[in-house]
Amino acid sequence: MIVLLAASLAAAEPPAVVSSLQTGQLAEACRGKDTDPTPDFCSGYIMGAFDTLSLSHQICLSATGASTIDAVAAARKYLRTHRKAWSSAPSFVVRDALKAAFPCKPKPAGGARKPK
Repeated sequence: MIVLLAASLAAAEPPAVVSSLQTGQLAEACRGKDTDPTPDFCSGYIMGAFDTLSLSHQICLSATGASTIDAVAAARKYLRTHRKAWSSAPSFVVRDALKAAFPCKPKPAGGARKPK
């Protein structure tokens, strides 16, 4: 069964990106202070990705949560400091930024419980 699952994942096509937005264009829209709370295209794009990743459990918030400013600042900084990533679609770059900023802790192997 595992071999079948691995084979089906290997045969899966990469996700299609149909947006005409390029990462350089998003980076340009996201120029400015990382902590700028202005509701604009930049913050809307990032928060849309944030919500999607959060709902699909691809990012995890700390016990104290996260704010819009935290998410937008993380993505803006990543866009600014990872220019080589601009060859990828903006949704992938923002995903990578948010996954780095809000990582999920791996679950213990085998469902092991802490000893009492």
